[in-house]
Amino acid sequence: MADECFAAHRATVRGVLVRLLKDEALAEDLTQEALLRATRAGQGWRGEARPATWLTAIALNLARDHWRTQARRPVLAGLDQAEELASDDRVEESLLEAEMSACILSHIARLPERARQAVLAHHFAGLGHAEIAALLECSPANARVILHRGLAALKASLEADCRLDFADPVPCERCERD
Repeated sequence: MADECFAAHRATVRGVLVRLLKDEALAEDLTQEALLRATRAGQGWRGEARPATWLTAIALNLARDHWRTQARRPVLAGLDQAEELASDDRVEESLLEAEMSACILSHIARLPERARQAVLAHHFAGLGHAEIAALLECSPANARVILHRGLAALKASLEADCRLDFADPVPCERCERD
Protein backbone atom coordinates (compact mmCIF):
# COMPACT_ATOMS: atom_id res chain seq x y z
CA MET A 1 0.00 0.00 0.00
CA ALA A 2 2.89 2.37 0.76
CA ASP A 3 4.22 1.72 -2.77
CA GLU A 4 0.99 3.02 -4.32
CA CYS A 5 0.98 6.04 -2.01
CA PHE A 6 4.59 6.89 -2.93
CA ALA A 7 3.96 6.38 -6.65
CA ALA A 8 1.10 8.90 -6.48
CA HIS A 9 3.66 11.58 -5.55
CA ARG A 10 6.15 10.67 -8.29
CA ALA A 11 5.34 13.71 -10.45
CA THR A 12 5.85 16.09 -7.54
CA VAL A 13 9.22 14.59 -6.63
CA ARG A 14 10.34 14.58 -10.27
CA GLY A 15 9.22 18.19 -10.69
CA VAL A 16 11.28 19.26 -7.69
CA LEU A 17 14.35 17.47 -9.03
CA VAL A 18 13.98 18.82 -12.59
CA ARG A 19 13.76 22.40 -11.32
CA LEU A 20 16.64 21.87 -8.95
CA LEU A 21 19.03 19.95 -11.22
CA LYS A 22 17.97 21.34 -14.62
CA ASP A 23 18.71 17.89 -16.09
CA GLU A 24 15.73 15.72 -17.11
CA ALA A 25 17.63 12.43 -17.27
CA LEU A 26 19.35 12.91 -13.91
CA ALA A 27 16.06 14.00 -12.34
CA GLU A 28 14.39 10.85 -13.66
CA ASP A 29 17.18 8.66 -12.26
CA LEU A 30 17.04 10.31 -8.84
CA THR A 31 13.22 10.14 -8.80
CA GLN A 32 13.40 6.39 -9.39
CA GLU A 33 16.06 6.06 -6.68
CA ALA A 34 13.97 8.11 -4.22
CA LEU A 35 10.91 5.93 -4.84
CA LEU A 36 13.01 2.79 -4.51
CA ARG A 37 14.49 3.95 -1.21
CA ALA A 38 11.07 4.96 0.06
CA THR A 39 9.65 1.56 -0.88
CA ARG A 40 12.51 -0.24 0.84
CA ALA A 41 12.12 1.91 3.95
CA GLY A 42 8.32 1.88 3.76
CA GLN A 43 8.07 -0.23 6.88
CA GLY A 44 10.06 2.43 8.73
CA TRP A 45 7.81 5.28 7.61
CA ARG A 46 5.79 6.24 10.67
CA GLY A 47 3.53 8.71 8.92
CA GLU A 48 4.78 11.70 10.93
CA ALA A 49 5.48 13.60 7.71
CA ARG A 50 3.26 13.64 4.66
CA PRO A 51 4.36 11.20 1.94
CA ALA A 52 5.19 14.01 -0.52
CA THR A 53 7.36 15.74 2.09
CA TRP A 54 9.13 12.53 3.04
CA LEU A 55 9.77 11.64 -0.61
CA THR A 56 10.96 15.17 -1.38
CA ALA A 57 13.38 15.00 1.55
CA ILE A 58 14.77 11.70 0.22
CA ALA A 59 15.09 13.25 -3.27
CA LEU A 60 16.85 16.36 -1.92
CA ASN A 61 19.31 14.18 -0.02
CA LEU A 62 20.00 12.25 -3.22
CA ALA A 63 20.57 15.54 -5.08
CA ARG A 64 22.99 16.71 -2.36
CA ASP A 65 24.83 13.39 -2.55
CA HIS A 66 25.05 13.78 -6.33
CA TRP A 67 26.56 17.28 -6.00
CA ARG A 68 29.06 16.10 -3.38
CA THR A 69 30.11 13.24 -5.66
CA GLN A 70 30.49 15.59 -8.63
CA ALA A 71 32.55 18.03 -6.57
CA ARG A 72 34.98 15.26 -5.55
CA ARG A 73 35.22 13.68 -9.01
CA PRO A 74 38.27 14.87 -10.94
CA VAL A 75 37.63 16.31 -14.37
CA LEU A 76 39.09 13.92 -16.93
CA ALA A 77 39.70 15.31 -20.37
CA GLY A 78 42.01 14.68 -23.25
CA LEU A 79 44.77 17.17 -23.96
CA ASP A 80 42.82 18.46 -26.94
CA GLN A 81 39.88 19.28 -24.65
CA ALA A 82 41.92 20.87 -21.84
CA GLU A 83 42.05 24.30 -23.46
CA GLU A 84 38.32 24.17 -24.22
CA LEU A 85 37.51 23.25 -20.60
CA ALA A 86 39.76 25.96 -19.19
CA SER A 87 38.01 28.64 -21.20
CA ASP A 88 34.48 27.36 -20.65
CA ASP A 89 32.74 29.79 -18.27
CA ARG A 90 29.67 27.56 -18.18
CA VAL A 91 31.50 24.92 -16.11
CA GLU A 92 32.30 27.45 -13.39
CA GLU A 93 28.79 28.90 -13.60
CA SER A 94 27.27 25.42 -13.21
CA LEU A 95 29.42 24.67 -10.18
CA LEU A 96 28.46 27.99 -8.58
CA GLU A 97 24.77 27.33 -9.27
CA ALA A 98 25.02 23.88 -7.72
CA GLU A 99 26.84 25.23 -4.67
CA MET A 100 24.28 28.02 -4.20
CA SER A 101 21.38 25.58 -4.64
CA ALA A 102 22.84 23.27 -2.02
CA CYS A 103 23.29 26.22 0.35
CA ILE A 104 19.73 27.43 -0.18
CA LEU A 105 18.38 23.91 0.29
CA SER A 106 20.23 23.63 3.59
CA HIS A 107 18.46 26.83 4.72
CA ILE A 108 15.11 25.48 3.49
CA ALA A 109 15.71 22.29 5.45
CA ARG A 110 15.88 24.37 8.66
CA LEU A 111 12.35 25.76 8.17
CA PRO A 112 9.43 24.35 10.17
CA GLU A 113 7.82 21.41 8.35
CA ARG A 114 4.72 23.16 6.96
CA ALA A 115 6.73 26.19 5.81
CA ARG A 116 9.32 23.89 4.22
CA GLN A 117 6.58 21.96 2.42
CA ALA A 118 5.01 25.17 1.11
CA VAL A 119 8.31 26.67 -0.10
CA LEU A 120 9.40 23.44 -1.81
CA ALA A 121 5.99 22.88 -3.36
CA HIS A 122 5.74 26.42 -4.69
CA HIS A 123 9.28 27.13 -5.87
CA PHE A 124 10.54 23.69 -6.84
CA ALA A 125 7.40 21.78 -7.81
CA GLY A 126 5.64 24.84 -9.24
CA LEU A 127 2.42 24.31 -7.29
CA GLY A 128 -0.06 27.14 -6.84
CA HIS A 129 -1.74 28.20 -3.61
CA ALA A 130 -4.75 25.90 -4.11
CA GLU A 131 -2.48 22.88 -4.70
CA ILE A 132 -0.34 23.76 -1.69
CA ALA A 133 -3.52 24.06 0.37
CA ALA A 134 -4.53 20.54 -0.69
CA LEU A 135 -1.05 19.25 0.16
CA LEU A 136 -1.09 20.91 3.59
CA GLU A 137 -4.79 20.15 4.16
CA CYS A 138 -5.67 23.78 4.85
CA SER A 139 -7.48 26.64 3.11
CA PRO A 140 -5.83 28.46 0.17
CA ALA A 141 -5.68 31.64 2.28
CA ASN A 142 -3.84 29.75 5.03
CA ALA A 143 -1.51 28.21 2.43
CA ARG A 144 -0.61 31.73 1.25
CA VAL A 145 0.15 32.76 4.84
CA ILE A 146 2.27 29.66 5.47
CA LEU A 147 4.18 30.24 2.21
CA HIS A 148 4.69 33.95 2.98
CA ARG A 149 5.97 33.19 6.50
CA GLY A 150 8.20 30.42 5.16
CA LEU A 151 9.74 32.74 2.58
CA ALA A 152 10.23 35.46 5.21
CA ALA A 153 11.97 32.96 7.51
CA LEU A 154 14.12 31.74 4.60
CA LYS A 155 15.11 35.31 3.73
CA ALA A 156 16.03 36.02 7.37
CA SER A 157 18.10 32.83 7.54
CA LEU A 158 19.93 33.65 4.31
CA GLU A 159 20.58 37.25 5.42
CA ALA A 160 22.01 36.00 8.72
CA ASP A 161 24.42 33.52 7.10
CA CYS A 162 25.11 34.93 3.65
CA ARG A 163 26.24 38.13 2.03
CA LEU A 164 24.14 38.68 -1.08
CA ASP A 165 25.15 41.06 -3.86
CA PHE A 166 23.46 40.39 -7.18
CA ALA A 167 25.74 42.88 -8.96
CA ASP A 168 28.64 40.56 -8.15
CA PRO A 169 29.35 37.62 -10.53
CA VAL A 170 29.35 35.41 -7.41
CA PRO A 171 26.23 36.81 -5.72
CA CYS A 172 26.34 34.78 -2.53
CA GLU A 173 29.16 34.27 -0.07
CA ARG A 174 28.99 32.86 3.41
CA CYS A 175 29.56 35.42 6.12
CA GLU A 176 32.71 34.92 8.08
CA ARG A 177 31.83 34.31 11.73
CA ASP A 178 34.39 35.38 14.30
